[in-house]
Amino acid sequence: MATRIMKAYEEKGQHSVGNLNSIKVKTVAHGAIATEDVDNFTAVELGFNAEGERTFSQLTDVTKKTYLVAAPEIRYMGEEMVDFFNGAGDRARIVVLESAYTRFESSAFTLDSGDATATPARSAVVSINNGQVAHFDPTSKKFIVSASTTSHPDYATASAKFLVVANEEDLDYTLGAQTVRLEVQEA
Repeated sequence: MATRIMKAYEEKGQHSVGNLNSIKVKTVAHGAIATEDVDNFTAVELGFNAEGERTFSQLTDVTKKTYLVAAPEIRYMGEEMVDFFNGAGDRARIVVLESAYTRFESSAFTLDSGDATATPARSAVVSINNGQVAHFDPTSKKFIVSASTTSHPDYATASAKFLVVANEEDLDYTLGAQTVRLEVQEA
């Protein structure tokens, strides 16, 4: 006979995972409260609620001031990192992005599919390599990794730009998902 608890144990989350790689990071004082469900190690924007408390939500426009949500996880009963997310109403740590200082890993990424009809043509990215660039796409809720010579069109207007500095394919290390290591670049 099945139980609700057993079914919950058998399901595996599909949420973003990541890791802060900087020894020190600047954070928003007292964090912020999620206005919606937001995956960890994705880009967010800040606001305020009716009580005057700082809030955050998923980034809605690449030109807006961008922050990183990197809430610490507390694991219970064998939970995997891909099971965690920031639920609406949760308070989370919000990292202030600083050029050449903030480094982090995130599994919330996709490779630029390219565009042969663009001028100049943009080739598709087929693998992660150091020196590529990235920006956060509000539609897919992922960092788009593109070639540094023919970057994605939204990269030019993004308020937060990133440099690819490594890639981690060891699923045991990342606890369930491949990640890309990004370093904040001067915008």
